[in-house]
Amino acid sequence: MKTIYLVRHGEATVNIKGLDPYWNDIDSPLTDLGREQAAFIAERAVRLPIDALISSTRPRARQTSEIISKRIGREVQLSDLFIERCLPSEMIGRSVDDPEMNDVYDQWVQTFLVENSRVSDGENFQDISLRAEKALSFLEDIPEQHILVVTHGYFSRILIARMIFGKDFSVKEWGHFEWGVRTTNTGLSVLKFDPNDKRRPWWLLVWNDHAHLG
Repeated sequence: MKTIYLVRHGEATVNIKGLDPYWNDIDSPLTDLGREQAAFIAERAVRLPIDALISSTRPRARQTSEIISKRIGREVQLSDLFIERCLPSEMIGRSVDDPEMNDVYDQWVQTFLVENSRVSDGENFQDISLRAEKALSFLEDIPEQHILVVTHGYFSRILIARMIFGKDFSVKEWGHFEWGVRTTNTGLSVLKFDPNDKRRPWWLLVWNDHAHLG
């Protein structure tokens, strides 16, 4: 049986700026507090039997994983499977005060709630759900049994929802799940995978444990 330790990155500059959406700071680094949070989760991880450390390629996740890596002595494996949802390219680097871009953003977020809708090259529900399915398959297939993954808030919720609902996961379920479930920076979730359980091979054991933050 496999154990997946799913960790959201530490606080990034985008989090303290309160920018939602993130298009003006898509590759924001960790703050001082974010690095401290990463050190706390690293101290916790050293007591876990981690035999693989995987991270999103985004700087805030990568920096979090590097702090964990130094503490547990495992090399970081980077993967785009675990990045945050991808914005339409025309939004990246544009000001959040730009009315045109706010309109694009409003249209884009609806593509996660309306079946088969899309805004240019931005990810939509079908894209990110398929990526979550690929991420779960990747975790199933690698030989390691105790895997720590550093990822992002939105994608971690998509991943959990895809795991729970399986092939039946749709915008209807996501509409209820999306903001009804939240994560804290460096919150720890624990997933189990049992290939011998044909009825329900994946299940969620722990969600967003942040006791290490005090």
